[in-house]
Amino acid sequence: MYEDFAYIYDKLSFDIDYEKYAQNIKDLCKKHQVGKENMLELATGSGMLTRHFFDDFEKIDALDISPDMLKVFAQKYDADNVNLIYYDMVSFINEDIYDLIVILLDSVNYVTEKEELIELFENSYKNLKDDSLLVFDINSEYKIKEIFGSNCYVYEYEDIFYTWDNFFEDDLCDMHLDFFIREEGDTYRRIREFQQERLYKVEEIKEILEKIGFSHIEIYDEDDMGDVKPDTMRILFSAKKEKNE
Repeated sequence: MYEDFAYIYDKLSFDIDYEKYAQNIKDLCKKHQVGKENMLELATGSGMLTRHFFDDFEKIDALDISPDMLKVFAQKYDADNVNLIYYDMVSFINEDIYDLIVILLDSVNYVTEKEELIELFENSYKNLKDDSLLVFDINSEYKIKEIFGSNCYVYEYEDIFYTWDNFFEDDLCDMHLDFFIREEGDTYRRIREFQQERLYKVEEIKEILEKIGFSHIEIYDEDDMGDVKPDTMRILFSAKKEKNE
């Protein structure tokens, strides 16, 4: 998905408060008394969230399906305790290893088949130790229907101009993006992207998590860590894997 897009990803994420999002997760870890040995971040991208955990865990596995994203990650950060993994997050298995698994920035919405979403959560459960935590977010129903919807947007930021055309139907949002990147002089390079997200409802995800065996399932408005509101944009989930007696 991000083959040509990787090198501009950081610039286009200028409005995301990664430090705050990381602190939210750290607070949840403290609340649930999560260990600090091994962390796994799925869909790690270029490491802008991951870097805020470098000093918190003994070992971090950072996984992404895009080798270009991982290349950008490796060029930016040189952390001895981080292992970069090129793999599909849905099918990744490394059982009973992690104290914390993180899937942020609506990466779950990109899993557009429910069967694959179940597989992702089942494998995450297997990969977690006892008394450990899964933390992930989704774009809310409000955001996908009302903000994304079948709407068109035009943006300009520094040397990037881009258009964003959406089509929403049957709980799927197709996103067609055209980026024009200013190069030397007055020339522009065009990069075209197609992305797709599925709308998942909170109760649907809770039901999946409960069937798998997760407990203490909590949801928050990711921006203020308060209750989820009608206009909440991102919903943060935490789910615990407890020790089976």
